[in-house]
Order: sequence, then structure tokens, then C-alpha cells
Amino acid sequence: MNILFFQNCISPHQMPYIKCLTNFSEIDEVWVIVPEIDMQMRKAMGWSADCWMKNEDIRFLVNPSREEIVRLLRKFSMTDTWCIFSGINSFSLVSDCFRLSLRYRLKRGVITEPPLLYNHPLWLHAVRFALKDWCYVRYIDKLFVMGDRFVPYYRFWSARWDVIPFMYCTEWKDRLSSGISESRSSVLKILYVGALSHRKNVRILLEASQLLNVEQQRRLEIGIVGDGARMKELRMLAESERSDVKVQFHGTQPMEKIPEFMQRYDVLCLPSLHDGWGAVVNEALTLGLYVICSDCCGAKYLLTSGKDPIVRGRVFSSDDPYDLKTVIEETLVHKDMICAKVQERIAWAKSHISGEVVAKYFLDNLHP
Repeated sequence: MNILFFQNCISPHQMPYIKCLTNFSEIDEVWVIVPEIDMQMRKAMGWSADCWMKNEDIRFLVNPSREEIVRLLRKFSMTDTWCIFSGINSFSLVSDCFRLSLRYRLKRGVITEPPLLYNHPLWLHAVRFALKDWCYVRYIDKLFVMGDRFVPYYRFWSARWDVIPFMYCTEWKDRLSSGISESRSSVLKILYVGALSHRKNVRILLEASQLLNVEQQRRLEIGIVGDGARMKELRMLAESERSDVKVQFHGTQPMEKIPEFMQRYDVLCLPSLHDGWGAVVNEALTLGLYVICSDCCGAKYLLTSGKDPIVRGRVFSSDDPYDLKTVIEETLVHKDMICAKVQERIAWAKSHISGEVVAKYFLDNLHP
């Protein structure tokens, strides 16, 4: 079997499982076709995907010409080959390659994030899908959608394609034994990592913390890694007279330094008004952090699935500071238990969201 991935850039949230596909004996070739290695916006946030290009088991095609794409599709036509596209009409190169692939006998899959309800209601997304994408459903065999919330929505459109809940994953990082979160300090340390934008809604974390009583506030420390349009507003809120919470702004950090920051904290909070997934949740769990995220993050799937999700984290109602305050209060009460479960969360992550596990899940779902 051959697998060709058509993406908008080299994704650090898909490469960990893509590279593991080459470990399976049934896989002959894996290709990743992209217009560029890194998007400029991601570079500004400290991302770098250059390291993935060193993997000799994967074949990369960067900024290919139309002729190169045609040759590639023709080469694999009428063989056991899957073409996996990041969306149908979301990115120019990906959509062009998708349409070109229709000329050849190939199996097709699509990986997609759920509809972005932050800007538009679901019915508008449905209208757009009906007008632009529905005509292509008959050419698609598998649809991998991030999380499980919108699986029924996509299944509604057609019985033709197989709709599968999926996830992003991150490169595995081993936790250092000297993490601060394993200490016996009474202070609960909560970390946010990401852009400081309205959609990421970091403001609600500070607002919720200020709803706590003074004693609780003094037992709380918040760290913020990232930068963006809301930085000034967040700094003013953090310095409010109502707050006795210690807040540290760490600014933008390179991706390779994020695990170091995470291990200084007990809890990761992702309070987004919308996140198609939220791969920072994966990264936090692999390092043993407890996670609090809003119900508008696809990655809540990792906290609400399984027999004992409370060990991994909690989900709060999006944009409800009082609900988040309640979750923080409960987390303060159970801090010792949360810190004692670090290794348990790491073990869960290893067996559920590592690159090897996601690769096997992906491959299993490509079979009939």
C-alpha cells in the first residue's frame, strides 16, 4: 500500500503518526506533498517543521508543478494507493491536486477539522458545503474528522463515505524527573500556550481566577506562553486590584522549548471559543499534565472518552467564567491527587495518543 498526503504545509501535528506509517510492513511508500514547509504565520509563533524533512523514509514534494503532480498521480494510478487530502476546498494546492486525482483510479480520503462555528453558524457551513463540496462526496471513500462531535453531521451528507473520528498527535517527549508539578507546593500552577487572540479567549482564565476568594487566589499561579493582539488587555487584567493571582507572561517561545515550560506547571488550560482540535492538549497529556479545556475544543474528546476521564482533566462550558471558576476550585481541592497521577496520565497517553498508536488506528481504518 502507498499513501500520498496532500497538505497545506508540513504539519507537526500529523507528522508524528505519518512517520510511523513507514514502520508497517504493508506500507511501500509514503509521500507528503505541500506548497511550503512552514506557513509564515506559524513561523511567527515559533513553529519550525524543517526537522521533519530529514526523515529518509518519507518522500517530500514541496511546491510542485502541475506536471510533477500529474506524474505522481499517474505513477500510482491503478495501484493500492490512498490519496489523503487536508480538506476539499480549503487550500489551493490541495484542492487542485484533489481535482487532478479524479482523472485516475485511486482511493481517496479527506482529513478535516469540524466547521468553524466561531464565525458562522452551522447552517451557513451546511449551505457552503452543499454548494461547493457535496458534488465531490461520491469520489471520497474515507473522511477523518477531528474529534467525535461532528461525526453525525458529516454522516448526514452521504452514506457513500466512511466517517471516522480522528485526532492530531504530537511528537513524543519524555518528561524530566525534576518537574515542579511533582513538588509538594500548595500552589496550583496553570499554563496556557498559544496565540493571544479573541478566539483563544485567554481572558476568561484570568476572569475566572478573579472570582475565587483571596485565599484561593493566593494558591494559584498562571503562566501564559504566546503573544498576540490581546496581550495589552490581558496584562491590564492580570494587574487588576481584584487579583491576588500571580500571572507570568513568557512571550512567544520556540516549539522545542514548550515541553520545558509545561513541566513547570500542574495544569494546562485551553479556554478557546473554538479550536478544531487543540494539539497542545496532546502535548500536555504526554508530559503528564492535567488538562482543563472548553467544550468548544475538539481535543475535549481526549478528556471525555474512556472509563475514567477525570484522571486526565475537565471540560467547562465555553465562555462561562463561573463554570471555569468551579472547575478551578475543584482542581485546587484535588491538587495532591492530580500531581500524584502524572505517570498515570503519561501511561494513558502512550497507549492512546502516541504517533505509533494513531498510525495504527489510521491504517486500520483505511482497510475495508
